[in-house]
Amino acid sequence: MCEPPAVVRTTAAGDTASGKGLSMFSRHVDAVVVALHWSRTVVIEQGRWKSCRTRWKPPHGANIRNLREVHVVEPEARATSRHGPTSEVIADHTYFEYEEFGWHKYRSFSARGEGTADVCWPEYTLQADQRTSEQRETYHARFSIGGDDGADDYMADLDEASWLALEVGLRCRLKVGALSREVEQVTPVLD
Repeated sequence: MCEPPAVVRTTAAGDTASGKGLSMFSRHVDAVVVALHWSRTVVIEQGRWKSCRTRWKPPHGANIRNLREVHVVEPEARATSRHGPTSEVIADHTYFEYEEFGWHKYRSFSARGEGTADVCWPEYTLQADQRTSEQRETYHARFSIGGDDGADDYMADLDEASWLALEVGLRCRLKVGALSREVEQVTPVLD
């Protein structure tokens, strides 16, 4: 009889996929999948031109436009003597004024659900000055070893492929941190 593939989640404690780490502080419990939750988020950025003024010349590139060199002549200090003001020091300052293009977080779209049937990315439409900057996805499974009070429940964060292999009511063997109750590994149990 073949063993089912293990659903593995590595933790900061060590490499649980290869059995290394704090295994002496772990225990195994049999549990049933009672809930599956997912969330997917897309972050949209919008491009904007921002006015800038600096003492140094910006590098040439596609994100710089309307570059102007500005010379300012202004009095900086007065030299005085016992007999009154004698001279004025004139300073010549050079500034660069320009517009710089940058991307800024505009908004995000999220989709959430339960179960594996309707997993999807949120719908959105990009405008000409927008781009997708980030896509995040999380998949959670809740397991119970019995009881209705929730005291014997465990939560696991899983990758998508491992999460899709689960279904509510499936029996699994959990490798759980003895001190943290953190689920380190999930293995489906075939009857």
